[in-house]
Amino acid sequence: METSSSPNKSTAASFSSKVKAVLMRAWRERWTDHQWGVHIKSVVSSSSGENKELPEILLQQALVGPSPNALILGYLKHIVLAQLIPPCSVLNLIQKYDDINKPYCTIGLIDVTEAIACNISFTSGLESSVVLCKCLQKILHWLMMCILQSLKIMKDVQQQPEYTSVIDSASVAAHRIADQPTVQALLYVAMSEDQDNYREYEQTVINVRGTLSQSLSDMLPSHTKQKVGTALQTLSKVQDMSLPNKALCDVTHLGICPAINSLVTLEAILNPTSDVQPFIDQLCVSERLLQLSRPFLYCEIFRACFMGLNNCTDTPEEMKWAAFTYLKLPQILRYMKQMSSNQDIGEDLFLGLKELMNSVPLLDLVETKLKCECLKYLVGEFSKNDLLDKTQAQMLQNKRITDSGNKMETSGQSSPIQVIRNEQQIPRIIKTLDNADASKTPVDVMSWLCLLMSGRNLDYILAGAAATGKLQSLANKLVKINELAKQTQGETGKMSQTRVLLFDISFLMLCHASQIYGLEITALTPEYTDSFFIHWATRCLPEDGKYKCIDNFTPTDQSKVDVLIQHLVSGVDISKLSITRLNEFCLNFPLAVQEILIAWEHGAIVTDTIKVIVENIKNKMCCINIVLCAWLCSYISMVPDKAREKPLQMIQMLQAPAMNPDPDHNYNERYALMTPILQKLINDILPMSQRINFISYVPSDKLPSEVMDECIKEVFKHGWLDIKSVQTLEYLLNLCGSDWFCDRCIEVMLESSRMEDLMKALSLVYAIFHMDLEHITLSLLFHTLPRLLQTTHYHTLLTDPRGSTLAKLSVMVLVSAQNSKNSEKDTIPHLRRGRKRSRKEVELEDVEETECRPVKRSKSSSLEPQLTLDSEGFNFDFLTAKEDGETSPTFDTKDPLNKSLANLMRLMNTLSQDSQVSPRLSFIISFVREAIHSGSQNAKFVLQFMPPQMVSNLLRSVQGILNNRHILHICDLTTSIGRKVATQAICQNSKLHKSANSA
Repeated sequence: METSSSPNKSTAASFSSKVKAVLMRAWRERWTDHQWGVHIKSVVSSSSGENKELPEILLQQALVGPSPNALILGYLKHIVLAQLIPPCSVLNLIQKYDDINKPYCTIGLIDVTEAIACNISFTSGLESSVVLCKCLQKILHWLMMCILQSLKIMKDVQQQPEYTSVIDSASVAAHRIADQPTVQALLYVAMSEDQDNYREYEQTVINVRGTLSQSLSDMLPSHTKQKVGTALQTLSKVQDMSLPNKALCDVTHLGICPAINSLVTLEAILNPTSDVQPFIDQLCVSERLLQLSRPFLYCEIFRACFMGLNNCTDTPEEMKWAAFTYLKLPQILRYMKQMSSNQDIGEDLFLGLKELMNSVPLLDLVETKLKCECLKYLVGEFSKNDLLDKTQAQMLQNKRITDSGNKMETSGQSSPIQVIRNEQQIPRIIKTLDNADASKTPVDVMSWLCLLMSGRNLDYILAGAAATGKLQSLANKLVKINELAKQTQGETGKMSQTRVLLFDISFLMLCHASQIYGLEITALTPEYTDSFFIHWATRCLPEDGKYKCIDNFTPTDQSKVDVLIQHLVSGVDISKLSITRLNEFCLNFPLAVQEILIAWEHGAIVTDTIKVIVENIKNKMCCINIVLCAWLCSYISMVPDKAREKPLQMIQMLQAPAMNPDPDHNYNERYALMTPILQKLINDILPMSQRINFISYVPSDKLPSEVMDECIKEVFKHGWLDIKSVQTLEYLLNLCGSDWFCDRCIEVMLESSRMEDLMKALSLVYAIFHMDLEHITLSLLFHTLPRLLQTTHYHTLLTDPRGSTLAKLSVMVLVSAQNSKNSEKDTIPHLRRGRKRSRKEVELEDVEETECRPVKRSKSSSLEPQLTLDSEGFNFDFLTAKEDGETSPTFDTKDPLNKSLANLMRLMNTLSQDSQVSPRLSFIISFVREAIHSGSQNAKFVLQFMPPQMVSNLLRSVQGILNNRHILHICDLTTSIGRKVATQAICQNSKLHKSANSA
């Protein structure tokens, strides 16, 4: 060890002696800085690797006495500014100097520090940039320590002018150094790079501020206090590097907020049974993205409700809107009240309602159509839920009376009144049905069900139960009653007939509720999974126009089917049959009718006999008609057109009312309930001329793309969604899929070039995408954006302002999808009805397989190669770079949203390397900028898969497009690689600005 180290020691001693010799000669001959530089450079070049000792040698010689050697300090400054030695090597030595008892030496070092730090050349290497940011933080800490120690000395020993000079010099130096934008940005990175040292620095600043304000007001000259205050104020700028709040979509020029209005419409029409929390999350995310005030948000929610009520009068959706407005909306506001910081939204709610009341024509129109004081009842519901106090409610009602001019004549049959009235009965109905025993007292239970079935009671009760979250409980009671009523073994006479009717009515009610609100109202209950109705409905009941496989209709016992056929053909009254279980009766009937139908088609049975058989079937139980029609629809959907004639005739026979119904068994009420159920079942099968109350969303003479374009343009023209538009868009989404739907929406949105029209269209498309947010977001990331970016034909759609509008939409949809995913982690997922895994999810799962083939793409879709997660060995390794002791970031690599976003970021990174400025590069820059304007947490998610080199690529491509604040919000400063990329980009930005200014 001694022999190996001796050459190093001798080399260091030789270099030190050479420097001291040159220094002595320079001092004797009073060399200029230029002469000194020439001679010392020759010494350094002859002693490679030893120049790191040069600043320490010079400082030792300069600080020998009580006063510094100004000539040597000047030489030191020169070799640093001439870039002979790195500035950090000098600054790190200076910040270790702590002999405050030599104030003139301290002042000399402060002058050197100021000269170096204010004229520093910012390099853009990863390591050197990080070292520089820590060095600057430490040197500012040292300047603050100089001020603090000088203040303490002056507090103890007065009349010390040299320490006043220290304070002046340190304050000016700190101000000049920290006033540079690049230094401020680097100091912000230093906060995360070395948190312990930064906390000590912050504490020193606090101590300076406190010491200055305690008892030194009279001791310090006013100009010195002013200098210290200026320095402290400059240093405080480092803490505030946040970006100003900015709405991603500005709709202030519009009369309404299309996004909020449309979100409310979609929730009321498409999600009547959903929990309120997902919708509240949507509202809160939209509120932040659009920078809306709470009173304005509330006003837009109320306006959407009244516009919906006006738009849906005398339609099936009227009850959904009434239930949402008067029952669900108070729940939503009650939850928002609990989420607010002070748990008081009364004033904001009052201001929102007051603003709504300026829309006098809208309120007058709604109240005239519904024959009800709609606003009065809404305010009453808010008061009932402690959202408004009595004084506020009375003020609003008085203002409405004044504005309307006369008192409205109220009808007790108006939907708001009926919904409110029936909702109050729902708990009692559920409790009664729960306590009633259908096996022991079927007559009492049937009386209750008949009461619910009369008139429109059932529809109002179902709407109220859906809006208040009680629909599943009510449906479960009906399933339970249906299960108990199916067992009739050993009973005869009136008791048996009562059980049959009880089974029939409960079956009809469940079918009606399932068709309106979806099968999930019963299918999601584990307790009743094995019940007959759920088993039959999930396997046989058509939903959303989709018929089930005919093989699902399986008999319980073929021998019982044969007996049933014999009785039907012989004309025996089926009510006289010995029925052991009604569910077996329902399951066997389709197969029996199948045999009869085949016999009819082959001429073995004449039409008159079929009419008698059908009349016999529908005379007693309406549920048999529904079971048979469901089977006939599935049968017709799989046979050729020429074989459909007789099944269609049989359906028409089953639709007609019975010729000789039993008047004592509520046949008329049951038939009235059965008729709309059958219409919904068969409308997609019947010829167009025979369909009843059927809306053709895609006429036979138009393509889906034509219907879509007309619909979306009409929506853009109006600025809001009506019921027909919602139903058409939902139908097209289910028909053509999310890829096609996303493409059409975006292409129509980007047809305009006027900013006002683009912002309105953006707001509407953002809301429309919430029809199936998860799948459409995947389509946007995995299909639409790559297609637009990689196909030259579409680059005109990316030119500003279209490109920036698309970037805003992409960020807004991404943020909403991520927020929705996070909110579902601790709750039951909120999914659209009929949701299945999308093609994107399947494709993204496939790329996890190492030996799978890449996804095939159409040659016409792009002239450039598509990037997928499995191409070129793509993985997440570059995102998990870490240093020793640092926790590696974790990513859910199987999450489709993460995969799609990472895939898109890799594509953007490849495109950002193009030296030519193009519309797609402009889009990429807009995407990044809009991401950071969406908020720090949102930006962290959107940009989490951004490759490290992409920031540098963008800075080189378009100079000045990203400032330091942008860079700090783009990079994740909680990770080592993020801090390195940030410091490199900040230094690169500084060099680009300097070169631009010098040019």
